[in-house]
Amino acid sequence: MSSATQKTEFRRKRRHENAGRARKARAARLGTTPAFPLHTPEADANAPNQVSPDQDSSQD
Repeated sequence: MSSATQKTEFRRKRRHENAGRARKARAARLGTTPAFPLHTPEADANAPNQVSPDQDSSQD
C-alpha cells in the first residue's frame, strides 16, 4: 500500500503531464502560426523596386 504522500505526488505529476494535452495536440495538428497574406497591394506599393508576383521574372 502506498503512502498518502506518494499518492498525492503521483496525482500531481499525472495532472501536470496531462495539462495542456488538448492544446498541444491541436498545435501539432494545425500549427501555431496564423495564416497571413504574403503579397498584398500595400506591400507591393511600399516596395516599388521589387518584382511583382504577377510579373514574369524571366524577362531580364
